[in-house]
Amino acid sequence: MGKSLKGKECGTGIGQRKAGGFYARFVNKNGKLQEKYFFVLAEARNWLEDARYADRHDNMFAPADIILGT
Repeated sequence: MGKSLKGKECGTGIGQRKAGGFYARFVNKNGKLQEKYFFVLAEARNWLEDARYADRHDNMFAPADIILGT
């Protein structure tokens, strides 16, 4: 769990930089680190939640290997 400059918990995958901004990061299903910087903690939380959801549900309904014929 990351912490803010005042020592408060920011949440899993979220931390505060020395300059005052926040960062959010996670490892996607391919093993690549996804990271983004923000000025507001709420924006970092929203992006992290959306990015994790998109990573889990990517290609859920339309797999790329299906070929449709007529």
